[in-house]
Amino acid sequence: MKRLLISLLVNFTVFSFGCYAYFDNGNDLYSKLGDWRSASTTNIVAASAALGYVVGVYDALDGITFCSPSNVNKNQVGDIVYNYLRDNPQIRQKEGSVLVSNALKQAFPCKK
Repeated sequence: MKRLLISLLVNFTVFSFGCYAYFDNGNDLYSKLGDWRSASTTNIVAASAALGYVVGVYDALDGITFCSPSNVNKNQVGDIVYNYLRDNPQIRQKEGSVLVSNALKQAFPCKK
């Protein structure tokens, strides 16, 4: 059993190096969130994935990099991120998760 665990640990360690993935940059996220906000979207899958991504970042970082009130809903979070990206086109080339975090940190700063 110990040998199996060591083998699995080595395999996961060796094969996970060099892996780096992120959802989209801010330009892609802005476009897909625009589809989500549109009542007549033609790409509901991408639009839903973008909102799901934003909510996932929100869930992962709430209370760590920003502190939202307890009554915030997913549509509000999506709107905050969309508006942040709309108002800051000069930084949309950055990684999506960083931009989502920055938007939410600006909207919901933690009290010191």
